[in-house]
Amino acid sequence: MKEIEQLIQTLSPNERIILQYLQLGSVSKISKELKIDDTAVKRALEYLANKNIVKIELKQSKIITLGDNGALYFKHELPERKLLNALANERDKKLTLKNAREKSNLSENELSISLGVLKGKELISLSDDIISLTAKEHEIGKKLPEEKFLEILPINFSQLSDEQKFAFENLRKRKDIVRLEETKELSYEITHLGNELLKNLDKVKEASNLIETLTPDILMAEAWKNKKFRHYDITSKVPSISGGKQQPYYEFLQDTREHLLSLGFKEAEGPLVELSFFNSDALFMPQDHPARGIHDIYFVKQQGDISKYRKLVNEVRKAHENGGKTGSEGWKTEFSEKIASKLVLRSQGTAVSARILSQPHEMPGKYFSIARCYRPDIIDASHNTEFNQIEGIVIDESLNLKNLLGLLKSFAENMAGSKKIKFVPAYFPFTEPSVEVHIYHEKLGKWIELGGAGIFRPELTGPLGVKGKVLAWGLGLDRLYMIKNNITDIRQIFSTNLEFLRGK
Repeated sequence: MKEIEQLIQTLSPNERIILQYLQLGSVSKISKELKIDDTAVKRALEYLANKNIVKIELKQSKIITLGDNGALYFKHELPERKLLNALANERDKKLTLKNAREKSNLSENELSISLGVLKGKELISLSDDIISLTAKEHEIGKKLPEEKFLEILPINFSQLSDEQKFAFENLRKRKDIVRLEETKELSYEITHLGNELLKNLDKVKEASNLIETLTPDILMAEAWKNKKFRHYDITSKVPSISGGKQQPYYEFLQDTREHLLSLGFKEAEGPLVELSFFNSDALFMPQDHPARGIHDIYFVKQQGDISKYRKLVNEVRKAHENGGKTGSEGWKTEFSEKIASKLVLRSQGTAVSARILSQPHEMPGKYFSIARCYRPDIIDASHNTEFNQIEGIVIDESLNLKNLLGLLKSFAENMAGSKKIKFVPAYFPFTEPSVEVHIYHEKLGKWIELGGAGIFRPELTGPLGVKGKVLAWGLGLDRLYMIKNNITDIRQIFSTNLEFLRGK
C-alpha cells in the first residue's frame, strides 16, 4: 500500500485524469470522452508506461483513404457512373464515342477508363464507335462495388472483405482515387500494478490537492504550510525537444566554404545559365564531344551573346582549329561561334574556373566555387538531375601532380571523414594528367566516384592568358556529404522529413 501511495504522489494532473478512463481501452475513446487531442493522451500513457502502470505497443496498420480525385468523384460520381447514366437517359440506349464524352462530361482519359470498367462488368458493349447499354434495368440503379467502397473510407486494410479488396485494387490502378497509408497506432494494456492503482482511485482523486508549482503568491501567503507537494520523478523519459537549426546539408556547404577560406582560397561565382563557350569551348572540349549533347546537358531556348569576349573567342578558336601558340595541333575541326553561343544550364563547375582564368587573377592564386550544376540524369539512389560541385584551382609555376593528389587526399579526409581513398587514371579533354577520386562508402559497401581532377592543358590555359600551371578539381559535394553521414540515398539530402532532419 505504501508503494501505491508513493506512486500516486508522482502522478501529473493529466496522468491522474487519464488513469480514471483506462478501462475505455483505446486512445481514441479516451480522447473523445475527455475532449482532448490524441497527442496529450499518448504522452500521458507514455508517462504511465514509465511507471509500469501500463504497457504500450505501437502496432503498424495500413489505412485506405480517399485521394484528391477520389474525394472529387465521391462528391460528383465516378466517371463510369456518369457514362452509365448518360446511356440510360438515351431512348435507344446508345451513344457515339464523341456524344458519350460530351453528355457525360468526361475527359478522354476518363472516358477510356470508364469504357474499360463497364465492359469488364458486361454493362455495355462497344462496336466501332458506338457504345450500347447492355445492363438490365435493375443493374443500372444498383451501386457499383467501387462506389460502395468509396463510401466506407477511411478503413483499415485488414478489415476488407474479398469483394472490397477487389474494388480497392481496381481503384488503386487509377490516379489518386484511393491511397494506402501505413500508420502506427498506439495500444496499451493495464499492468498488475496499474490494476492495483485503479482500486485506489479515490486516493488518486485526492492527489489533486497536491501543490504542483511553487509560485511567489504561495510563498508570500505561506499557503505551502501543512500542504503536500507532488513528487517529481526525474528518471522518467520526457518528449524530445528539437530546436531550430540550419538544414543539415546547407550547414555542410557552409562548413566546406569556411574550411577552404581558412586554407587561403578565395571564393568565385558564375552564372547558372552559362554560355557553351565557358561551359565547354574555353575548357578545350571539342564541339563534337558526346558530353555536349542533349542527353548530357540542358539547353536553353534563347541564344547567348559572345561578342563581348571577341579577343578571347579568337584565341580559343585557334586552339581548337590548329593549336594556336600552345604547341598543340588542336582538334583540327572548324570552330563554330553559333555552337559556342548556345545557352545551357551549367553542367560542370569547371565553367567557373574558366571565367576566373579569363579575368585578372592572382599569381600564385587559389580559388574555389560551390557550383550548382544540372544534367539530365536518371534519378536514383546515387544520381540526381541537379547537384553541387566543389570546384577549385591552384595557380603557380612549380606545381605537379603530387601536389594535387595531396590536396585531394586532405579534402576527402577532412570534408568526408573518409579513411579509404584511391585515385584512378582518367581522361578529360581539359586536363593532362587526369585522375578520378574514389572514396569507399562503408554502409553501401562499395567505392563511389566523387569527381575528376588534373592539371589544365596548355590548350586551355594558353588562350586564357595564364602563365604557370593550374591544378584543378571538381568534386561532388552531395556524395561527400552522403559518405560523411553514411547516407545511402542521395534524395535524402533534400528531404523534408522532419524525423530524418532532426536526427542529423
